[in-house]
Amino acid sequence: MIRTVIRLSVWAVRDNWPAALVLGVAALLALAPFATPGELVVVVLAAGSGAIAGTSLAATRLRLAAALGGAGMAAAAGWLAGALGERSVTLATLLGAERAATLVDAAGLAGLVLLAGFVLTFVASRIPAGRVAIPAILVGAAAMLLFAHRGGSINRPLIVGDLAWLQGYHPAFLLGLAGAAAALAGTLALYRPAGRRHPWRHLLAALAASAALLLLFPALGVFSFSERDPLSLAGPPGTERGLVPGSGGRRPAEGGRQGGSRRALGLVRPADGTAGGADSEAAPFLDDYSSDGAQTPVAVVVLHDDVDPALGVLYFRQVAFSRFNGRRLVRSFRTGVDDDLFPRFPGAVPIRRPPPDGAALRERVPATVSLLRDHFQPLVLADGVEVAAAENADPSLFRRTYRTVSFVLTAGAEELFGHRPDSPDWPPEVRRSYLELPDDPRYPQLAEKIVAMIRPELRDDPWARALAVTIWLERNTRYSLHSEHASAQDPTASFLFGDRIGYCVHLAHAAAYLARAAGVPARVSAGYAYVSRNRGSGSALLLRSGDAHAWAEVHLEGVGWVPVDPSPPSLDPPMPAPDMDLQSLLGEMARGEKNVLARDLPGSWSLPGPRALLTVLAAMLALWLFAGYAAKVWRRLAPDLIRRDRRARLAYRAALDRLADVGLARGFAESREDFARRVATVAPSFPALTRLHLESCWAERPAPAGRARRLTRAVGREVRRHRRPRAVTGMLLPWNWTHSR
Repeated sequence: MIRTVIRLSVWAVRDNWPAALVLGVAALLALAPFATPGELVVVVLAAGSGAIAGTSLAATRLRLAAALGGAGMAAAAGWLAGALGERSVTLATLLGAERAATLVDAAGLAGLVLLAGFVLTFVASRIPAGRVAIPAILVGAAAMLLFAHRGGSINRPLIVGDLAWLQGYHPAFLLGLAGAAAALAGTLALYRPAGRRHPWRHLLAALAASAALLLLFPALGVFSFSERDPLSLAGPPGTERGLVPGSGGRRPAEGGRQGGSRRALGLVRPADGTAGGADSEAAPFLDDYSSDGAQTPVAVVVLHDDVDPALGVLYFRQVAFSRFNGRRLVRSFRTGVDDDLFPRFPGAVPIRRPPPDGAALRERVPATVSLLRDHFQPLVLADGVEVAAAENADPSLFRRTYRTVSFVLTAGAEELFGHRPDSPDWPPEVRRSYLELPDDPRYPQLAEKIVAMIRPELRDDPWARALAVTIWLERNTRYSLHSEHASAQDPTASFLFGDRIGYCVHLAHAAAYLARAAGVPARVSAGYAYVSRNRGSGSALLLRSGDAHAWAEVHLEGVGWVPVDPSPPSLDPPMPAPDMDLQSLLGEMARGEKNVLARDLPGSWSLPGPRALLTVLAAMLALWLFAGYAAKVWRRLAPDLIRRDRRARLAYRAALDRLADVGLARGFAESREDFARRVATVAPSFPALTRLHLESCWAERPAPAGRARRLTRAVGREVRRHRRPRAVTGMLLPWNWTHSR
């Protein structure tokens, strides 16, 4: 009985292993981030066992309703057993409370996976269209594991990322291997249902398909980063292309701003919530921005000195808009206007700018910027004075690396009072550029109303006016990536004198216009804004697409350009803080040779070339041939090497292999006697060998070993005599012995 059960189990595994492999891999992928190695082993075995049981019983006369009913009863019994096990004092006493709970949980999870595998494979085997469900489960499990790697999160999932980085590989390599394995298992499940002959052909086809995919991956750019331009700065110089943040211009997270100081100074009277105009035209620049991809890393910045910015935000300026074109502010190419920017990346010679005013109000901060995405202008921590090329620590990951030196404003809001609004070095045309306004009387009217809210002793101070504009916008507008102002002639007027719902571009233009109307030179700057508190305890900053931002800046003599960045309440959900693990990892990699981890990483990682892949495939083919031939030779020599064969089983098996060489194999529903009669014309000695084997099995009578070997040799001679060409070909095939049964 035990022997029969073992034999049936071996047959079930041999005929139904593809489904078991697929569900086992699916269970492994789905639970790998959460389970311990021991739990993974149990779950994989349970999934494979359920798949084998389901496909095996599907070939019987068991009805679908009975199978599902039995699975339901088993699930109920398992739930009851688990509930009793959790409350069992005896089990807790014998194993300890913790071990008992672990055992109950593991048994429950294994039982659930086993039943799910059984039901899935049973239904898929009975319903032809349902066979797609098994590969779909595998794809879904792989997607669950790899989903966290999206958008440049190269440290996720940790179970893959940590292993890869510690071994000196890019995680994409292991993820690619996981994808190839999933493709192979799915192919086997689709193209090798239970009972299909020649399984090795399907295995070779799946291997060839996987190799082809690996060869095509580099050409398809699967492992390359997107070349999105989050700020849409790709337009040629001189064009009036608008600021379009790739993430929707999401403003920085609230907090760390100057709001507390300015309110404590009593600069603003209580707001009445009214605007300077009531017209409700339609306007800003795009109505809807998608927040998809907001978490995508675009750059990592390593600060070489600590800094506490005045407004709690580190602004990385790329471009400024100062010229009014009749509809909005655009880039100005007038000499002396916005000459503090860096319009291009440095070459062999560094690019330098004069230091900004107010050295006592600023701190010198050197930094290294490593870009993960292509940009058309360098992003530089404001206010930058030098940009120089630097060695790229990992060209396979970073597009470009450069070093910057910036003088960051660290003064408090109180220290910015008492400065003139412009620079004595500005010629009249430059001053006019920073004060130009739309021909709309509502801007001066609203600016006059806002200035009137300031305490009389501070009403003429430029910084007080800028703060008053900021506070008014924060109290009277709402932030949202979804607005209704795109088609207006003046988008800012539609926002400011309409429903006052917009995103950072609307707010920046409104602040700049109102500051200009109040007599304070202003412009709109764009780049990335990073909330300083997100740094944690490290020196690395991770800039994401969602950090793309636009803000207004006002100019104060003796200080320079000062950000004015209203932060009204948001109608959209806040953007999460950056992934600290990823921020730290990219920072370590960007440091290059100073970092042990970065030194251990390959300088430039790429997929193996066609020659290396062909070498691997050739080695796998050689191993496959060797295994087949070794098993075949052993089965042929076993009757002569093992003389004690009471049931003539080895001799009978060797004769079956010789018949399989010429394409004669017993069918699944064919008895051994019927098969012996069918092949008697080719091998007359085979019926006698069959009777000898069966008599020794059923009558418990030892078979004459010498006679069994002689009959096996006779079968071999007869097969070669009747089908010599086919016999020679069959001897060259390594795996045709698998057809013997």
